[in-house]
Amino acid sequence: MKETAIRSTLEVYVCNFGKSCSKFGSPELADGLKKWAKEEHQGAIKVVRSGCLGQCDDAVAVACYPERKFILGARPNDFEELKKGLVEALEKLDSIN
Repeated sequence: MKETAIRSTLEVYVCNFGKSCSKFGSPELADGLKKWAKEEHQGAIKVVRSGCLGQCDDAVAVACYPERKFILGARPNDFEELKKGLVEALEKLDSIN
């Protein structure tokens, strides 16, 4: 067993479980955010497709850590707003550290 440091400052989990989230565009949203985070933030923001987050009644649920916040009802057309919020959260965390 080996321990290693987590390099990301902000972790984003996009619900991608089964047909309920998929029909609201979770694969497209997760892939778009993942590509953006990798290109623009070089590992400071980590985006992963997660299993069920238990919050996706109306659309896709997104969980952000270490903020411990859900963004509920997300859809692919919310991409720009999500990016803006994630950058603000990253800046806030960077100012604390």
